[in-house]
Amino acid sequence: MTPRFISRCSLLLLILLVVSFSASDADARRSRKSSYKRSSKSWSKPASPSKKVWGQRDGGGIFGKTKKSSGYSKPGTKKKATATNTPKKTSASGYSKPGSTSTPKKKFAGTSSFDKKNATAMKKKKAAASYAAYQKETGKFKQKNAATKPSSYASSPIYRKTKKYSDFDYRTHYQRRDNYYRGRGWTPPGYAYRARSRFGMWDAMAWWMVLDTLGSRNSYAMAYHHADDPGYREWRQEADRMARDDAVLKAKLTELDAKVATLEGTPVQPDYLPDGMPPEVALSAEAMAKKTVDKPVFTLATASPGGNYTAFGNLLKQGAPTVDVNIRTTAGSMENLRLLATQEVDAAIVQSDAFEVFRRTSPKTPLAASEQVALYPEVVQMIANRKSGIQTVQDIEPDGEHILYIGPRGSGTAMTWEGLCLQDDGYRKIRTRNASYEEALDQVINNPNAVMMFVSGLNSSLLAKAEAVARDTKKIRLVQVDDWDFNDARDHNWNRIYQFVNIPSKTYPGLQKGFILGSDVESIAVSAVLVVRTDWARQYGPEAMDALSYAIMESKPVIQRRTNGLTR
Repeated sequence: MTPRFISRCSLLLLILLVVSFSASDADARRSRKSSYKRSSKSWSKPASPSKKVWGQRDGGGIFGKTKKSSGYSKPGTKKKATATNTPKKTSASGYSKPGSTSTPKKKFAGTSSFDKKNATAMKKKKAAASYAAYQKETGKFKQKNAATKPSSYASSPIYRKTKKYSDFDYRTHYQRRDNYYRGRGWTPPGYAYRARSRFGMWDAMAWWMVLDTLGSRNSYAMAYHHADDPGYREWRQEADRMARDDAVLKAKLTELDAKVATLEGTPVQPDYLPDGMPPEVALSAEAMAKKTVDKPVFTLATASPGGNYTAFGNLLKQGAPTVDVNIRTTAGSMENLRLLATQEVDAAIVQSDAFEVFRRTSPKTPLAASEQVALYPEVVQMIANRKSGIQTVQDIEPDGEHILYIGPRGSGTAMTWEGLCLQDDGYRKIRTRNASYEEALDQVINNPNAVMMFVSGLNSSLLAKAEAVARDTKKIRLVQVDDWDFNDARDHNWNRIYQFVNIPSKTYPGLQKGFILGSDVESIAVSAVLVVRTDWARQYGPEAMDALSYAIMESKPVIQRRTNGLTR
């Protein structure tokens, strides 16, 4: 090798080292700038139910399934023919007959993998993991903690203003604390672990960090304002004891005293904390665990007082005692989305087709990011007079004599019809009329050209009445809603708007009776979706969301049985 070649290699190596160091330094700076609020929330810890509950639908918030980057078709557009969505043959009536498809149909069974047993098991697992985190953390310290009564610091303004939402989780507490220090580039010194983990109401790390950041008045002022606090005095006595054999520690304590002396005469602030330090970081885990739970207010928009949405709201209220659930009855999904958009409520239950209807009819009122979970299917159930010859939705003549009753104005049924029209403009050619469901049923019974639509769970009181009429008079039947183009419909977060279900033949024997035997009836269903604003979730943290998640796990099977007609 020539000297020139060696020189060039050395120069290249030096450049690579500088680039590597610069990148590492930039990463470190980015890490130090990360905020406590953004980095401290641990939303998908093991044994946390929230990812399981909220991870199946995407509202653009913390949870949600991963969006697909290919194969997307805008809501309202038709996909090209594929192996699972073949072209349809157009009938004389102007509609297209459903093509073959391999997409599975769901039996409307009203079942759920969520239940009280699973919720209980997850609670136990979470509690065990929380206690294990406590043991691991306290096991790092050589000195045992002294017994401290909460009465000794209960009057502290810092302790009193600190909020604890839902059950305390040691893992979350330590993760928040450590993320705060990590974001500021501070690592506890080794001698900190030779002492105790807490002093009075204080987490020991808060004081060791003060001692390591004496260049900032914002930091050493902490010692000045809390000089008479019993917990601070305990820490200082322990630090002085350790400093007898540690010259570095002794020098830091001497510097601390000198800095504090410069603040003499400054009015004492009992609630002082360094700028940016959350009180739950400064307080010990034990002090936080003993605090009374502060119930976060959770205003939930449902629908009419006696409906399924309000019934679920009451179940949620019973199942989440650490959350102050306030139920607000409304006209239904569209009003609920408006209330969410204007932040008048924290959560709402809406139909899965409401998002696109709202987005298209109210384009200037955007919906904020949210967490979403589907609760149960609401089936589109159509009833026709048997003399009409209508067996499927595609037999309804556009611009013809048939009249489709789509429920009262502003009802969920009317909104679902609007959603179908938005997906396929051809449905607008059908003559429709708004009327009460009772009036619509009377029309179907007596008018061969009348058809009615009703969106709900199975075996509702209206369908029970229709079943009795079908059984006694054989005048009316259940109509298939089998337009498979709706299978492709997605909302702007890529959630399916509709699902296809089979209503079992024994559900409505009279309405589903064929020439000899009864048969399953295929229909589409929308989902009743619980929507929680993401800013509420961020404000109250993982513990509050976990409390809601456990309640949902226990309540979801109950509401599914109710909407399937198995309970009243």
